[in-house]
Amino acid sequence: MNLVLAIIQPAKLDAVKEALVKLGIQGMTVTGAKGFGRQKGRPLAFLGLLDMEGKPFTIDFVPKVRIEIVVNDEITDQVVDTIVSTAKTGTIGDGKLFVIPVSRAVRIRTGEENEAALTIEEPATISDSRKK
Repeated sequence: MNLVLAIIQPAKLDAVKEALVKLGIQGMTVTGAKGFGRQKGRPLAFLGLLDMEGKPFTIDFVPKVRIEIVVNDEITDQVVDTIVSTAKTGTIGDGKLFVIPVSRAVRIRTGEENEAALTIEEPATISDSRKK
């Protein structure tokens, strides 16, 4: 099992999600993130915002989206290729992707572990959880 951790541009999130769902991915965790890489932030002179010395303000951290998905070894490369091809714009700031080995996974509700914790199960509804 592997954790695929992708940091992408927010505008690409919907397209990446749709592509992963078509691939059969049923769940992911998405959080907002801020960071910088080669672009070293973004000057804001175009907004007319200047510091006391008349230089443009710079946003040191650029908004990004962080996607985390744990997948079986067999589909890791396919998931990586899908994210990269869908999120790529060809410009600086497209993001990064990391593949990290996962030694154990547990579905908290059932106690299933590892591959079984990642398998498809019947969709639960809110009313199902209230019946217990």
